[in-house]
Amino acid sequence: MGRRYYCDFCDKSFADNPTHRKNHLKGVQHQRNRKAHYDSFRNPEIVLQDELSKRPCKNFLSTGMCNFMDNCKFSHLTDERKADLERIVKEKQKVREDKTRALEDKDPEKTLSEWLSKRSKTDDQDVNEVGIVSEAPLLPVYEIPPHVAQLQNPPPSVLPPPPDVLRGLSFVEWG
Repeated sequence: MGRRYYCDFCDKSFADNPTHRKNHLKGVQHQRNRKAHYDSFRNPEIVLQDELSKRPCKNFLSTGMCNFMDNCKFSHLTDERKADLERIVKEKQKVREDKTRALEDKDPEKTLSEWLSKRSKTDDQDVNEVGIVSEAPLLPVYEIPPHVAQLQNPPPSVLPPPPDVLRGLSFVEWG
């Protein structure tokens, strides 16, 4: 049996040959499903703007159904959906304004001085009590996990390396 083509939009499968695939992709049902799928990811601001620019669909308002569905040139926006979209748009605008306000409030000299003070604190930690900068890098301290410590004769690959082995290694900077 030949290969089958599965369309995620339509949830259908059919024999995979160029004519069947071409006919399916040009089909009305596939195009509606594809449009509905991608419309679900549209920006709420754009959706609200588009729907508010259209006049309400009289058929949809009276019966709750429209024969043209997504292809209707009138708006099918209900009051609840409109309120939801407006709320989402306001929240996004507020977040955007808060970010811009936070960026405007930051004084470049203040942030620079904060960074320099943090930098000097870390540099001070590298200096020992005598005031001489330590040349050897700080070696990591390894602890054996409790479940490994309970094992009798654990394999050497599980145990941490002894500190004297690490002293002889030359550390290469990456980057």
